[in-house]
Amino acid sequence: MTHYFDQDPESEHRYRLIEAEFEGQSFSFRTDSGVFSGTEVDYGTALLIDNVLQEEPDAAGRLLDLGSGYGVVSVVFRKLRPDLEIVASDVNRRALELVNYNLHLNNLSETEVVESDGLAEIVGDFDLILLNPPIRAGKETVYKLYRESHTALKPEGRFYLVIRKKQGAPSTVTELESYWDEVEVIKKKSGYWIIRCTKSAK
Repeated sequence: MTHYFDQDPESEHRYRLIEAEFEGQSFSFRTDSGVFSGTEVDYGTALLIDNVLQEEPDAAGRLLDLGSGYGVVSVVFRKLRPDLEIVASDVNRRALELVNYNLHLNNLSETEVVESDGLAEIVGDFDLILLNPPIRAGKETVYKLYRESHTALKPEGRFYLVIRKKQGAPSTVTELESYWDEVEVIKKKSGYWIIRCTKSAK
């Protein structure tokens, strides 16, 4: 059975064109079978984007779209926060092929796209990291992404993630508080929690 966190999904291609709106701007995305949320922009991802846009109106520096899927975060932030340098990473090759396609589809320039299991192949550090964790991949995998994100952030960098309460949001907060300097639940909506972790300036 093919999962969205597989490197090479075996399902037959089933392309779709879906649309979404952020900060009054319309976006189009090509999706496919074998990628996360291929029939619509995932609600949790949209909630994450909306909240980070609100919290980071003047975002600049480097942003890692960790577990990028077909590139919703990368496309939206390339368009709405143009001072950011975007890096999109995913283990799913089919999803990564769609990232630059969707940038072109929205009349945006290409960004850096990296095939990586977690942050294993990611070079450099970041001011912002966004993650909708692959819950179905298991707790061990998800918590590893949290730890790696902490390491990859610059001092005063921010890590934003979305997770549903029933999929472990309270235990995630406890885990994050064991090594992040500041952990805040900045939004709760429809069972989803948006969490911001800030690295110290040291």
